[in-house]
Amino acid sequence: MIKIKVMFRALLFALLLLLSHTPAATGENTQDDPALTMQRLLEGETVIDLQRNTDDIIDVSGSIYVHSKPATIWNIITDYNNLANTMPRVRESRVVEDKGNIKIIDQTSKTGVLFIKIKFSTRMTITENFPETLSFELISGDFKTFNGKWVLTPDESRNGTFLVWSAQVNPDFSAPDFIVDAVQKRDLRELLETIRELSESETGSSNRQESPGQHG
Repeated sequence: MIKIKVMFRALLFALLLLLSHTPAATGENTQDDPALTMQRLLEGETVIDLQRNTDDIIDVSGSIYVHSKPATIWNIITDYNNLANTMPRVRESRVVEDKGNIKIIDQTSKTGVLFIKIKFSTRMTITENFPETLSFELISGDFKTFNGKWVLTPDESRNGTFLVWSAQVNPDFSAPDFIVDAVQKRDLRELLETIRELSESETGSSNRQESPGQHG
């Protein structure tokens, strides 16, 4: 009984800690006007929004500003066979069918909090429209619904990109709604911020290589 109480308290603490790292200041469930959202993104915020519908489908989206051109970001998010090495939570990823701009991808990911771990697999149809949009549609896996897209909008004046991921999600596994929501927000934020870090690192490296050498 004592062990159960300790585990429960540890779980409760972990969940409170998880929820405390998804503050309202990150734009969750807000109705910001586009100009305000753009300003927040330019200031470095990662804006996450999540809404639950009456049919159990979750509308979730995340936005971030990246100081890189769309092509740099595109190369990272479409490196499907390498995503397990670059993206958080992804354990396996591979292209099983390639028809040019339409591909079928198998992925396995793992997430959770404390001792609650969730491993899920999906097979998706990916439709690429370089370098503007990348849409994904569930074929099979551990979701009832998982369809969405990436949108890359160039910001020519700053040599950057507004990156948006949005989807409708309905997991086919049992977990309390508040845990699913909190984990979804955390994981999406980590994904976007990882992509920003990788893209800006690649851009910085390219800029250094293109700069003329200094000679004394």
